[in-house]
Amino acid sequence: MRNSKRMEGLAQLCQGARRVIDVGCDHAQLCVLLVQHYGVEYAFASDIRPGPLENARRTIQAYGLSDCIEPRLCSGLSGFGPADADTIVIAGMGGDEIAAILKDAPWTKDGAHKLVLQPMTAAPRLRRWLVENGYAIAQEVVLTDAGRVYAAMNITNGIDKSGAGEFEYLFTSHLLRHELWPLYRDKLLQKYRVIAQGQRHANQFDTPEQRALRLLESFAAKENEVK
Repeated sequence: MRNSKRMEGLAQLCQGARRVIDVGCDHAQLCVLLVQHYGVEYAFASDIRPGPLENARRTIQAYGLSDCIEPRLCSGLSGFGPADADTIVIAGMGGDEIAAILKDAPWTKDGAHKLVLQPMTAAPRLRRWLVENGYAIAQEVVLTDAGRVYAAMNITNGIDKSGAGEFEYLFTSHLLRHELWPLYRDKLLQKYRVIAQGQRHANQFDTPEQRALRLLESFAAKENEVK
């Protein structure tokens, strides 16, 4: 199986996992990768839709891993409990959707579980929700794949020390230290410049998006000075 850079990055964030739940597993590629190369003993490949789950089942059978990867049809984490896994992966969906899944499974912040999250959209809202609901962003990295740039997080329970709140939840101190931070910063700059320009044309000023842009531009200016 040829795994994408995004998939490899997610697998690396699962280091040390023994039992994993992959929510929204699609073709179960991550589960196969974790079992074959990252020491995972048992994995659940779950999806809310029968079609993708059937794809996952075929992948699992093709690799002869039916004894250690179990496909499960359910919405979010509704079909699981605290004893099923030590690591939970929720990747490739919107930040609001990820937050909703975690809200319905409060046992995920009991301190016994590591969460690996990779939002496709609404990452600032997800960071804010996590921090305000007893989760801590223990690690955050930049992943790139096929010209796209993503942020992926390791989440535990407790008091957050990532600095997300100080940075308007746009990023964390972890991302600032990551070697690919400039790529993620430029992605955010491009997004908020477009939004701010439209707002100014509509005579909207000092909006949250414009304040976010000023923050990002200040970091970019400081980083350019260092260079």
